[in-house]
Amino acid sequence: MPRLLLLLIVALLPAAADACTTIAFTNPERPILAYNFDFPIGQAVVLVNKAGLDKTSETQGRPARWRARYASITFNMFGRDSPMTGMNEAGLATSQMWLDEARYEAPDARPTIGVAEWMQYVLDTSATVEEALANIAKVRIESRIPLHYKLMDAGGNAAVVEFLDGKAQIRSADGLPYAVLANDSYARSLDFLNQVKSGGAQAQGSGSLARFTRAALAQQSARDPAGDPVAMAFATLADVAQSGYTQWSIVYDVAKREVRWYTRGNAAIRSVSLAGFDASCATPTLFIDIQEGADDVSSRFRPFASADNERLILATFKATPFLAHIEEASIRQSARWPDQSPCRGNEDRCAARWKCDIARVIMVATHQFTGRGT
Repeated sequence: MPRLLLLLIVALLPAAADACTTIAFTNPERPILAYNFDFPIGQAVVLVNKAGLDKTSETQGRPARWRARYASITFNMFGRDSPMTGMNEAGLATSQMWLDEARYEAPDARPTIGVAEWMQYVLDTSATVEEALANIAKVRIESRIPLHYKLMDAGGNAAVVEFLDGKAQIRSADGLPYAVLANDSYARSLDFLNQVKSGGAQAQGSGSLARFTRAALAQQSARDPAGDPVAMAFATLADVAQSGYTQWSIVYDVAKREVRWYTRGNAAIRSVSLAGFDASCATPTLFIDIQEGADDVSSRFRPFASADNERLILATFKATPFLAHIEEASIRQSARWPDQSPCRGNEDRCAARWKCDIARVIMVATHQFTGRGT
């Protein structure tokens, strides 16, 4: 099938090199991942993606194939399985940011995957940062869109994944003194931060290095937060927001598997708990428009069909004038791609999910208490 590389043309969008900020508040008692999505347009859907689906990347040649072990919630504007950010039911969260100097690995024997599919792959297959890093080594990104990524899990572990000069560079633990990322390489951002701390520079304005520095200093001061960590995360996002350009501000309470967000089009903070949804692919993928509702919006989610995916992608293109020439037939064809992911049930979910382990403990304890054995 001729590929419609939807995300490739995002490279043409103005000011893309100065977009998005992620801050990981790594207190293991209440780990928080906070994300500003900065972009010329803000329309999107919030999806609840189900576990048990067998998926195939849209890349050509030797596409990656995997099974979704975990359900997830993601924020998507270019279609299902191409998120901008998300969190899965194990408490692993990820986000992407523009990085001009990103250069992906050269072709090799590994299967390929797209830059946004990469995030869905991570959420589908991994419960922790450690597991995610092992899984991403099995695939190779094939794209011209330069991004780098932030990961965080429910234990407060964080990592930065960058591709520089054709090599994957991973920063975690002691190699990640500030769990923050903007739109310069981590090394360059850290150098600028040290200049600011020594008095040789100032972290003013909305540039990438200034945003990184202010967010890093806020993240460091919040390692033992005295107040509400979610409120602190939103306050930090507000400080590094870009006027007229920050479309979404999202806070993942990863230990609780909860997400809160507000948008440029709707200042009300909305919330969702992943625990409130059936994770099985025997039930449909669910969605709401990113702009709708207030407070807990779980009850607003509804089935997400191919027609909804098609409307989403078409609307994104129509909102971007220089993309209007892309043939609708190609867009519609790409929108139907996720329909080729069959539901294989939940055969491996109890081997993979923390909830199943808890369920087993409860079941054994109940049987012992009632005298019915195991």
